[in-house]
Amino acid sequence: MYERRWPLIAAALIGTIVAVTIGWAIGRSSAPDQPAQADAAPAGAIRLDDGVPIGIEHSRAGALAAADNYVAVSSETVIQDPARYANLVREAFDAPYQGQAIREAQALRRRSTETIANYEVGGRAMAIVAARRIERYAGQRARVTTWTAGLSWGPGRAPGQRWFFTETRLRWAGDRWRVERIDESERPAPTPGVVRYSAKIALRTETFERDLRDMTAPTYGAPSP
Repeated sequence: MYERRWPLIAAALIGTIVAVTIGWAIGRSSAPDQPAQADAAPAGAIRLDDGVPIGIEHSRAGALAAADNYVAVSSETVIQDPARYANLVREAFDAPYQGQAIREAQALRRRSTETIANYEVGGRAMAIVAARRIERYAGQRARVTTWTAGLSWGPGRAPGQRWFFTETRLRWAGDRWRVERIDESERPAPTPGVVRYSAKIALRTETFERDLRDMTAPTYGAPSP
């Protein structure tokens, strides 16, 4: 749903957000409690089927890569591209959850009249997975918390951003990770910010250290073209 083409004003916004995120990630990379490198997604952890990402690596790292992609694609497509969202649900969601996911998406679109109107006149949005953490891994099942940014823009509409947590429960189904449940968390998520003091710019880190402790920046794990 969220195409990778956007106007210069949106590109400037994204550049600012990426710079903030990279600065935070670099700071955390030297911390003694940094998670093991084994959680880095291996090449080939994701297979693309007609543009739909499928998590095929049966490991902790593979579960992270699957959650990264499922959260990003579902966030981008649930309103803006219903057909692609339905493909994701069909290919990557557990069968008992598919009908519920489609009904919830339809209800969300009915409530999102302003957003849909923006898309109809050329507006766009995209999702960026900034960091994530495995909360539980038991071989056949995994639970992942994801910190995500939703960016949107459109004609006559200033670019905006929204940061949120997503909780994803996954089940290994023999050849892929399937979504048992995916929900946006009701608790507030840290929002990157830049503050000025003493003529210098610094990152505000208090909420990062509290809520994002032990998270890592994602590697999507899709094979190179």
